[in-house]
Amino acid sequence: MNISRKERASWYIPGKTPVEQQHIDEHETLQQLQRHALNGKHDEFFELLETIPGSDKKRDIVIMCNMHGSGNGEHKHQN
Repeated sequence: MNISRKERASWYIPGKTPVEQQHIDEHETLQQLQRHALNGKHDEFFELLETIPGSDKKRDIVIMCNMHGSGNGEHKHQN
């Protein structure tokens, strides 16, 4: 379908509502956590993980990123 520019609705940009902004922030934090895990930056991973609310969410992220431990020297990356 070919719609002229005048008839086309404006482009949607996420992050306009507080809920959308929170989702974007969490997504960016998750990406950073994944980078830390891949690069073996255990202390950085667990420090950033502490900014995530909810123990279930934290546990799921640890499992997803294949990281284990508390971040206090007890952690290890599982291969």
